[in-house]
Amino acid sequence: MDMATRSSLIDYAALVRPDRVHSRLYLDPAIFEDELERIWYREWVFVGHDSEVPNPGDYRTGHLGKQPIIITRGRDMKVRVLLNRCTHRGNTLCQQRQGNAPTITCAYHGWTFGCEGDLQGMLFREDYPPDFKREDYGLYRVPRVELHRGFIFASLSPTGKSLKEHLGPAAANIDRFCDLSPTGEITMNHGVYRMRIECNWKMWMENSVDAYHVYQTHGSNVYLANMFEAKEGKAPPPPGKGYFGLIHARDLGNGHSDLDMRPQRRVTGMTYTGEWSGDIPQAAQRAYVEGLEKLHGKAKAEQILTEGPAHTVIFPNLFNMLQEIRWCVPVSVNETYIYYAPCLFKGAPDEINTARLRRDEGAYGPAGFQLSDDIEVWARNYQGLQAREVEWILMNRGIHQPVGRDQDGIPYQGDLSELTMRSQWRHYLELMSSP
Repeated sequence: MDMATRSSLIDYAALVRPDRVHSRLYLDPAIFEDELERIWYREWVFVGHDSEVPNPGDYRTGHLGKQPIIITRGRDMKVRVLLNRCTHRGNTLCQQRQGNAPTITCAYHGWTFGCEGDLQGMLFREDYPPDFKREDYGLYRVPRVELHRGFIFASLSPTGKSLKEHLGPAAANIDRFCDLSPTGEITMNHGVYRMRIECNWKMWMENSVDAYHVYQTHGSNVYLANMFEAKEGKAPPPPGKGYFGLIHARDLGNGHSDLDMRPQRRVTGMTYTGEWSGDIPQAAQRAYVEGLEKLHGKAKAEQILTEGPAHTVIFPNLFNMLQEIRWCVPVSVNETYIYYAPCLFKGAPDEINTARLRRDEGAYGPAGFQLSDDIEVWARNYQGLQAREVEWILMNRGIHQPVGRDQDGIPYQGDLSELTMRSQWRHYLELMSSP
């Protein structure tokens, strides 16, 4: 029985229940191939940021699912996503991660393409048939590419919901991330941490909005503990909960979810500039705040500084928090590539952007104090799933408790609820069960 036949026989409704999911969803190669077709090659997927290709001829390679792509900036300044595959004999064209080139020449037989994907020339053109037309053999252009605040999303399906419909309320969280810049723009061209993880891609997605693991997995993390200390003159935390108890686990729809820390920050008095402590000179902080006030007005700037950045997963592969963007690429049922890219504020004082880089390195760099915890847990997760006698993964924390609605009408529960993961799997079931 081939893989396609096997996947068509899978009863996903039997594997995804309201309070648990079957371990087969992380282990079965046929399910992984089905996910590629139904999610990665059909839905909107984050592929990059337009600051990575700021000039005509700039390119950056990557993957859309398992398919190799090139993100390019054309001479018309339009961002395109092309398949990194020569239309002659299938060779990959770009081998470097990024660069600038007005044309791309295939190293195999010398076919040359423009940065917009058009075929410009071939060696020994006279040997091709008289009816050969170059315009028929340009690089394949991913049919739908849309940007939101510089975030590039692509879909291999020529039809489907718009990016606006796909993002829904999650778009506001991208806005919050960008609005912390005094120009409203971020840049993501300062390097990226790349790693290969021995686990299924969905484990990373779940972990990114799981506040429950912080207490144990990151229990020795002094920085995280200090983040939630009471500020002078503020109300004490709810009994037995600490300030974590004020965080909302929210279901944003379409598989998107977040840990909304705004209620906590309003009580603790935490502000974005306050978190910098003595790391950044006061003059740089004043210049930064003045830039925000000039862009947004004083009241809005104060709100932005109090609420801080969002902590959001956008299904199936984007996560943004604090000072960085993260995304994953599925490689196989038990292998995932994960990328961590620090983001700087365009137009902000150098001292502030330098501090953002140093903090990102300290937490998530090769010797970082936080990322190593998660990497180890993901690998152990996948090893544990090999014990087939225990078939189910529980996601029932908080399921018996009432679901509230916040000021935006978004469903939420307390920070330790697994509502976020249940919302991801509910959307997953919808996609995997569709015709």
